[in-house]
Amino acid sequence: MKRVTYISNFNRPLTTDEIENIGEVSIRNNKRDELTGALFCFRNIFYQILEGPEERLDACFQRISADDRHGNVFVLNTEHNIAERQYPEWSMKTVVLDENTDSLVRPIKNLLATITRNHRILEKYTPQKVLAALQSGDNPEEIKPILEEKIILFSDIVGSTSLLEVLDIDSSVRLLDHYYRISTAAIEETGGEISKLTGDGMMAYYNADKADQAIEGAMRILRDLVELRNSAGTADPARLLYTGIGIGCGVALECNIGSTLAREYTLLGDSVNTTARLEAVTRRVKRGLVFDESLRSRIQTNKWETVRLGTYLPKGKQQKISIYSIKDPAAHLPVNSKELLQMLRSLPGMSRRGNDAA
Repeated sequence: MKRVTYISNFNRPLTTDEIENIGEVSIRNNKRDELTGALFCFRNIFYQILEGPEERLDACFQRISADDRHGNVFVLNTEHNIAERQYPEWSMKTVVLDENTDSLVRPIKNLLATITRNHRILEKYTPQKVLAALQSGDNPEEIKPILEEKIILFSDIVGSTSLLEVLDIDSSVRLLDHYYRISTAAIEETGGEISKLTGDGMMAYYNADKADQAIEGAMRILRDLVELRNSAGTADPARLLYTGIGIGCGVALECNIGSTLAREYTLLGDSVNTTARLEAVTRRVKRGLVFDESLRSRIQTNKWETVRLGTYLPKGKQQKISIYSIKDPAAHLPVNSKELLQMLRSLPGMSRRGNDAA
C-alpha cells in the first residue's frame, strides 16, 4: 500500500456545506476504492492524508489534482510499501478547523499554518529535481550523480554592475524582479529547469532532445523584455533592461555538491563552462542570444532562422567554434554597458536618485 500527505489551496472560497459535500463524496468513492484517510480544512487550505492500494490511490490523486477546487497541490510526503493503515476506520474523516474553538486545537491550527507558509516559501528556493524527489518520498541527498548530455542555458543582465550601482535599493530590486519573473516563467513553461539564480542572471538546463524548446525559452525572454521596455514609463529603469543568453549542449555531471552545512543540486563540466563563456560573447557580437553548433545541429523544426555570426575560441580550447543566433529583431542587442550607464543617468529624476543613493 501507499500513503500520500499533501496540501492545496482553495481555488475559490468554499462554504461549509460544500466542504461537507466533498467529504461525503470522498467517503463513497474511498469505500469503493478501499482508500482511507483524513481531510482537514483551515484558512482556505486543504490538508489531506490518503492511504490504500497504490494504483487506486494514484488514480484518486490524479482526480484531486485535476479538480478545479484545488490549486497549488503540493505533496509533503509519500510512503511506499506500507504494511498497516494509520486510519483504517476512516474512509474520509473531514474536519473544518476554522469552526473549532477548542483551546487544545489552537496550537494545531498554528502549526498547520506555519508548515504551509514555510513550505510555500521553500518551494520557491528549491530546485525542481529536489522537490520532485521529496514529493515522491525519496531523499534528495541520495540522488545518484548522472553523467549525460544536457542543453545548458546561461543568461545575464547587460550592464548589471553599472545599473545596480546607480539605482537605489528599491529600484534595483524591482528591476531584478522584472527580470526573474520573465526569465523563470519562460524557462519553466518551455520544459526547462532552473539550476540556480546568480544574482544578476541564471543557469538553466533542458534535456538534450529539447533544442527547439531551449530556443523558444530564450526567445520568449528576449521578446518579453522588449514588451517590458516598450511599456515602461519614461523614468522607469526597466526601459534599459536587456539580457545576454548563451546556449550550448554537451555532457555534464548532474549531482549534489556541498557539505553537511549547505548543499546544491547542479550541473558541472566543461560544457557548462563553455556555455557560460558563450553568454559573455553576446556583448561582443551585439546579439541577445548566442549558441554554438552543438545546439544548432539539434534544432528539429523550421520555426527558427539561424544566422552564423562567425567563430569564437573559448578559453582553454584549441579549436575555434562556430557561433550562431536567431534572425529576429528581439535577438539584437543594441547597447553595451557603457551606453546603458549613460542612458540610465539621462532618465528623468535619475540625477536626484543617484545623489540620494550616494
